[in-house]
Amino acid sequence: MIYKSLFIQVLIRLSSILLLSFLMGWIIWATAYPYMALLVLMLVLWLSYRLVHYLNTTNRLLSQFFLSVKNEDSALSFPKNISGKSFDELRLGMQEVNLIIRDLRLKAQKKEMISDAIIEHAAVGLLSFDENGLVECINHRGRELLGIHNLYNIKALKKNDADLFDLFEIMKAGDTRVYHLQGNGVSKYLLISCTTIKQEGKELKLLSFTDIKNEMDAQELESWQKLINVLTHEIMNSVSPLTCLSEKLESNYQQIETGTVLTESVLTKTRNGLQVIKEQGQGLMYFVEAYRELSRIPKPNPQAISVSHLFMHLQDLLHMYSNDQIQYHFNISPKDLQFYADEALVKQVLINLVKNARQAIHSNGEIHLKAEDKQNGNVEISITDTGCGISGEDMKNVFIPFFTTKEEGSGIGLSLARQIMRLHHGHISVESEEGKGTKVKLVFQHSC
Repeated sequence: MIYKSLFIQVLIRLSSILLLSFLMGWIIWATAYPYMALLVLMLVLWLSYRLVHYLNTTNRLLSQFFLSVKNEDSALSFPKNISGKSFDELRLGMQEVNLIIRDLRLKAQKKEMISDAIIEHAAVGLLSFDENGLVECINHRGRELLGIHNLYNIKALKKNDADLFDLFEIMKAGDTRVYHLQGNGVSKYLLISCTTIKQEGKELKLLSFTDIKNEMDAQELESWQKLINVLTHEIMNSVSPLTCLSEKLESNYQQIETGTVLTESVLTKTRNGLQVIKEQGQGLMYFVEAYRELSRIPKPNPQAISVSHLFMHLQDLLHMYSNDQIQYHFNISPKDLQFYADEALVKQVLINLVKNARQAIHSNGEIHLKAEDKQNGNVEISITDTGCGISGEDMKNVFIPFFTTKEEGSGIGLSLARQIMRLHHGHISVESEEGKGTKVKLVFQHSC
């Protein structure tokens, strides 16, 4: 409507100027009234001036409006000395648009204030910074957990904790780490997660972190209680027969009078008892040695590992069991897949897991070993068997040291595997269905 009114006003003025110009030309050409032509010329000039003034007024109003929008000026007012129906419509339309923009801006400001309040009072620490380390945002909980008052650049963390700064630098989107932070007599375990966001064309790294010390302490206490229960059970199973046999032998010899010659029956019982004591003692020594092995894992020395080379080594070892009627399947995607880890420790984990899979299969089973490069850059190695599976009750205890359902098992295989995976900042998971089989997944961070 405003556009139509403006168009009509301009069209009328232009038409009038054109008609008067033709009239002036006709007067000069066909009549002898030059003064009349001069009068028409003055009228043409006046109409031209009014047209330019009209257009300038429109442009001035539009310019004033856009300038106020640019400067976020919500108190925009238009001159009232400019009259005319078209200008009134234009003024009214601009004021309506200005009110809409002001309302939208107020709503955006309210949302921003609410978002800022939520971020500032979140129970989780939040920190965002750009590629140069300049901090865009850090909330109250973040400053509290890091033990700082202000942080303008994460490089300032180098002074107090260079390892934490290095961790913040190397973390990528999707990474999750646990960091032990110590300072001012306080010990914290920070669970740190990383993602990336884009803001005004810049890519920012967003870290969220929270103190899980209480959860870690509770989990550690529960693990110790379970471990103590298993240790007590295993040690008591070994020591109880020793005690009973010792008491029995002592009782037999107490019944023999001094000077009496020992019979063959007594000697046989003594030899058998001592043999049992020896075997139980050896079993207890084996148990203690297994515990030492679990607690003395060397620090990993990560190097680039070729998965195909790793699987070829496993195949060579499995040739020793060519008579066990188990089919082995290997799959690598891509074929040249590599990742960083300690090759000796990874081999130890895989050998233990394949051994567990073999023991779960009675006959004519299959074991699938698969390695693939995931979209997040991690490498996943899975060992799947078609064995007897694990019951739901036993699944709760598979990672407890020395827990085993096998007659000759040590119960440290999966515990050892989990410790080795933790040392590599990876993780291990077990999926199983009783009677159908088991799948163990190893996830290593960052392929080559």
